Amino acid sequence: MEPRTSGQARIDRVLIDLVQPVDYVKWEYFSRQRLLATGIVTSLRTNRARVLDIGCGYGALSLTLSESAGIDVVAMDVLEVRLTSVRARKAARDPEAAARVRIVRADAESLPFRDESFDAVVATEVLEHLDEPGRMLSEARRVLRPGGQFFMTTPNAQALPYRILRFLPDALVSRLAASLTQETLHPELLQDHATAECPSHPDRHRREGFTLQELGILGARAGLRMGLAYTYRIPLPDRVMQITPRALSRSLAHLGTRPLPLGLQLYAEFTKP
Repeated sequence: MEPRTSGQARIDRVLIDLVQPVDYVKWEYFSRQRLLATGIVTSLRTNRARVLDIGCGYGALSLTLSESAGIDVVAMDVLEVRLTSVRARKAARDPEAAARVRIVRADAESLPFRDESFDAVVATEVLEHLDEPGRMLSEARRVLRPGGQFFMTTPNAQALPYRILRFLPDALVSRLAASLTQETLHPELLQDHATAECPSHPDRHRREGFTLQELGILGARAGLRMGLAYTYRIPLPDRVMQITPRALSRSLAHLGTRPLPLGLQLYAEFTKP
């Protein structure tokens, strides 16, 4: 499948409608979902593809894949409040496209799906929340068909801000690291969670990122072959980037999805042999 020209325009149109970006934070979120959607659609070799979206959040990527490319998607998350949000957004979309989205509550480290049942698997900002991240990659390999691909993003442990934080006291590190996240991007997803008082809550980071080398090792142990992988995203806190004039926000966010040394995030693609 090919997302260029009209296909890319469909992805953009649906994503803009879902995300409604106006400032840098939402344009960055839009650009990240666009990066993943484009990669997934490009990788698929069949028009009857099936994709698993692990940690689907409020469903922007799942709904975009279904609506823009006719893909059957399983939108999965461990938190019911997120799935409730996905159901509400799904109900407001095109009925034919919405029917292609199945919503499932499940744990990323123990997927309730048959072996070789998906053409692609994606996990956006999930790995850093897991107690045993290697298990998710092993599970992704299990449910992928041969030749299928696993797409993911996660914080970059070698990003410029994190390198600076290493020299500061732990208490201050926790506060500053939180400013690098986008916990306020979708406040409705956190409104009934006492996450600050619950270290075991799924939204809490178990670690502040990975390196590309660590991702390669995790993938190899799971039986996945790493392909395209790079660091991206402007290495400044969103609270700083929010002062960007709106006229520049989209361009900066799009630029931030390209390879950038010491960027805040990692993007990686893996293939099941």
